[in-house]
Amino acid sequence: MPLLETVIHYSLVLGVVLAIPMVVALGLQVLILGTQSHQTSTRQHVASLTQPDTREHPVYYIGFFHPYANAGGGGERVLWTMVKAIQDKYPFVVCVIYAGDSTSLADLVRGVQTKFGLRINKDTLHVVELTRRLWVEHKYERMTLLLQSVGSVVLAAEALHAFVPDVFVDTVGFAFTYPLVSMLSSRIPVVSYTHYPTISSDMQTLVSSRETGVSNDPVVANSQMLTELKSVYYRGLAMAYAFAGSFASTVMTNSLWTHNHIVKLFGIPRMTRVVYPPCDTQVLAEFPLDERKSIIVSLAQFRPEKNHELQIDAFAKFLEANPEFVMPAGAANVKPADILASRVEPEYPLLVMLGGARNIEDEARAQVLRQKAEALGIGRQVHVIVNAPWSDVQSWLRIGRVGIHTMRDEHFGINIVEMMAAGLLTVAHDSAGPRMDIITPAIRCASDGKPSLPSEADARAYLKSSDGVEFPVGMVATTAAEFAQMLAFGLRVTGPVERALQQAARNVATTKFSEAAFYTAFYSRFDPVIRWLDIQRSDD
Repeated sequence: MPLLETVIHYSLVLGVVLAIPMVVALGLQVLILGTQSHQTSTRQHVASLTQPDTREHPVYYIGFFHPYANAGGGGERVLWTMVKAIQDKYPFVVCVIYAGDSTSLADLVRGVQTKFGLRINKDTLHVVELTRRLWVEHKYERMTLLLQSVGSVVLAAEALHAFVPDVFVDTVGFAFTYPLVSMLSSRIPVVSYTHYPTISSDMQTLVSSRETGVSNDPVVANSQMLTELKSVYYRGLAMAYAFAGSFASTVMTNSLWTHNHIVKLFGIPRMTRVVYPPCDTQVLAEFPLDERKSIIVSLAQFRPEKNHELQIDAFAKFLEANPEFVMPAGAANVKPADILASRVEPEYPLLVMLGGARNIEDEARAQVLRQKAEALGIGRQVHVIVNAPWSDVQSWLRIGRVGIHTMRDEHFGINIVEMMAAGLLTVAHDSAGPRMDIITPAIRCASDGKPSLPSEADARAYLKSSDGVEFPVGMVATTAAEFAQMLAFGLRVTGPVERALQQAARNVATTKFSEAAFYTAFYSRFDPVIRWLDIQRSDD
């Protein structure tokens, strides 16, 4: 009898212990998702505002978690091309965008067409406005990655409370939201498109080697104790990130570099595939390759990691080494609008920095670049243009001669591909996506600091028959001095070497990284998700 009572006692204790997390989970589910009547009400509201074609298939709601949906960067191009792809193939699907921008649906769709040239159908699109985007803003002085990750969970909770989708698609890389979605409903598959890992072995190496960088400020790098603490912090964050990522049903990565990191972290290689971002190459590839002006074009959002300062340093070094290209004091200033309107022809090389600004901090960074150029005495040959319309960007790509991109460990680099397709002789940082996926083979500086240039014979051979003939598609560099060398080469090269570089780059851009290639790869990953929803619905 005492034995039976003991068994019953511990069974009850065990039952209570097991019940506590279940009750907590149920409470969180009700707190975040709301009651069943609330979920039904929100779905009816969205249904009343949209018009999917349900004559042959019941409606599905695909939720896209993208707090900066109204921005104009490469990540937003991926988002909206996904939406376009879904609308083209699945007319019964309503795309619900979780965005932190206070803008109307009409203005958002109009902006997408202006920035990316994509026509989005408003009838199968709905926007859920998020009010807590500040949680993921880059405003934390310390432990930014952790606090932003926690903030993403808070933001995702707001999104799911506003509307519960049939599929949750994260197009930003907030992996810490995946366990939340899975905990709230095991019936909602999580689709991830990861542009770059939140934490990577490269970042951990940067800290442990005490190098200064975007993710490691000088205060930490100069302190052995702080370096040890941050190393422990990064290792813990990497473990948590790996755990969160394992909840994804399918993962798409934008490059081999990102893919290798994500496979190592998430541990689901069979569910992880490279899907190169869509690049607007069709129109760009029609630009003529000749009659280019001495203009160096930079195309990147004004974010700190893009390292625009390196571009100005490299341009200053180039002008210092080539004084014949320095604009004389008495020469008239050249306005960008006059160049685009063909009212003036620039006599001296110009650096035109084009990029989007997400907020006032990005605007401030653009202003700092102008001030830096003025301080170096090259302000009249540097133009920083914020939030230019896509039509103007295309005009610069049509007339520019050299393209430059300086971010270290750029996960991919859509803008690099766009510059290559447009016919620019492009130089990018010799790391990550540009090194592994895009600019390969590449021109590099040899041990003596000079570029290892292709011969005219090789160029003529490539131009005669590109089949089976390998030729560089661009240039890569690391330091300001190396970038300056590449700028000098790009502005001076002529003849068959120039034309072979342009054609080789355009060939890669229009085949490997085209929108058509993205559609094919995306459908191969998304079709199984739709089939899984169909099976799930048939079992109900």
